[in-house]
Amino acid sequence: MIALRLPAFRANRMLAGAALGLAAIALWPWIVAPTPSLHPRAAPPPAAPAAAPAPLPPLASYKAVVERPLFSPSRRAPPGAAATALAPSIESRYRLVGVMGTGAKHRAFVADGPRRLQIVEGDLLDGWTVRQIAQDRVILSSPAGDDAALRMTRPPAEPPKPQ
Repeated sequence: MIALRLPAFRANRMLAGAALGLAAIALWPWIVAPTPSLHPRAAPPPAAPAAAPAPLPPLASYKAVVERPLFSPSRRAPPGAAATALAPSIESRYRLVGVMGTGAKHRAFVADGPRRLQIVEGDLLDGWTVRQIAQDRVILSSPAGDDAALRMTRPPAEPPKPQ
């Protein structure tokens, strides 16, 4: 029997050459510096100014929504709901920041957005009378006889600043 024998040395050289060729093609983008283009890039068109959002209508224009609530079977609001629904609550407007007390005198610090106020018992805050200042809350009374409490809460978390 005659066996055909291919030279193993020649096949190894061919495989090694193919591997080197593929490696060179793969590394080509990192080795050769990009050539500058002959045509300069066009500047992007100037962005149009953002359109200002339309102003919202006054809160009183939503009176029909309050008078005929969608999820009420009778489509009638409970008595007294219209007055409370249109006016923002004092608890949502003010945030109790701190309380300081020495003996019988107590002082509270409240925030209205960026504005900070200092109040004592008996002061008026948007028509509400400061009735009592406790360790973690301030009790307010309205002229209508309603009570509200500003409770001590943590401020909203600020996003971390990049370093």
